Amino acid sequence: MFRRVLILVSFVAMFLAACSPVDVPVVDELPQEEPQTPEPEPYYVPMLKIYVENEGVIDSKDEYKNVTVDLVEGYEIVLSAKGRAKGRGNATWGYDKKPYKIKFDQKQSFFGLTANKDWVLLAEYCDKSLMRTAYMCELAQTVGLPYPIHYHHVQLYLNGEYNGMYVLTDQVEKKGGRVDIEDDGFLFENDNYFWEEPVNFMTDRRQYWYTFKYPDPEDGEIAAGDEKYNFIKGFMNDFEDALYGDAFKDPTKGYRKYIDVQSFAKWFLVQELIANLEPNMYYVLPSRNSKLQIAPVWDAEWSLGLAYREDEYASWAALPTEPDPDQAVWSRWKYFGRLFEDPYFVDAVRKEWAALKSQIPAFKEKMTALAEGISEGQVMNFQKWNIFGWHVSVGLVRFDTWEEEVKYVSDFFDHRVQWLDAYLATL
Repeated sequence: MFRRVLILVSFVAMFLAACSPVDVPVVDELPQEEPQTPEPEPYYVPMLKIYVENEGVIDSKDEYKNVTVDLVEGYEIVLSAKGRAKGRGNATWGYDKKPYKIKFDQKQSFFGLTANKDWVLLAEYCDKSLMRTAYMCELAQTVGLPYPIHYHHVQLYLNGEYNGMYVLTDQVEKKGGRVDIEDDGFLFENDNYFWEEPVNFMTDRRQYWYTFKYPDPEDGEIAAGDEKYNFIKGFMNDFEDALYGDAFKDPTKGYRKYIDVQSFAKWFLVQELIANLEPNMYYVLPSRNSKLQIAPVWDAEWSLGLAYREDEYASWAALPTEPDPDQAVWSRWKYFGRLFEDPYFVDAVRKEWAALKSQIPAFKEKMTALAEGISEGQVMNFQKWNIFGWHVSVGLVRFDTWEEEVKYVSDFFDHRVQWLDAYLATL
């Protein structure tokens, strides 16, 4: 027995001695693979067909019409459901190509998103690149802003007649998969069209007007002067007093007592990167024990160099003034002008920017893939709506082709990235 063990040990020793160092892999000397950015998924544009009952016309923002909606991918109807549809929007409802809202009888899911009854069709009439909403929504998702707005381009047909390429999005509302908050929370908007809403309030110090998405006045969930109304009006007045008071930098007495600093920093980055001059400003108080968030993002109509105005109170610049790609917008406007006087907030923005900046190349690849995905479908849209070479509304730039419009958006964004990086370093 001892002899057999001795022979085995000798054999192993001889084998190891015969092995050259080259035969033993050294982990540190293995070639290192470069990290690969995953290729963006191909982007396709399905058909969305709306059939109005009795071949009627959707011609009102107030009156719903009964409809049947089919989503067609290739030659297959992948969704067919009944519901109602009406017009939507403020200024956008006055354009030739009109936006719509769909309310299904039963919850429906588009493109794997959380099923809901309410969906929005944005016409993107002013945005001849058809890309600005995508830039804004995708940036918000990339930076991790709460309550992301999902989007997808569709070719819209009304009663069998082609109506153009639209962007289908979530409705801004308190719902699971959308603005998912507690029942004692609030979803409200700094609203330029406050007088059109049934319930609104104005803050005492800044005199900003706000209207409600939740609680919903139309469902009788809130009324002027009731306990909910008084709570949120009092909260916003207290926040403004803290923000503009002498102790505004104090972590317990100042604005930090009231707001979620990270959400404000992230919202700022999204809107400043696209130089969005007139977004809908939604605010969320997830519960009465929470801090105020600014989200979700909405309305990219006058972003990415399409329009220009000097400040939040100024009128729109008259033609043919060129937009300023180096304009500092949200570090000066609304509550942000005061927030940027606090080094704590500036530092929070810089930290969020450091995290976002590394993701910009992948983001741009996704936008390039999206442009390729809609490149064929956009031809039909501009055959229907021949607006190349025109100034639409307050839009200051115009090009003769869709490709030029897309390049302008892409170049303007790239410039904003470089500008913002340098700008934040000077604060």
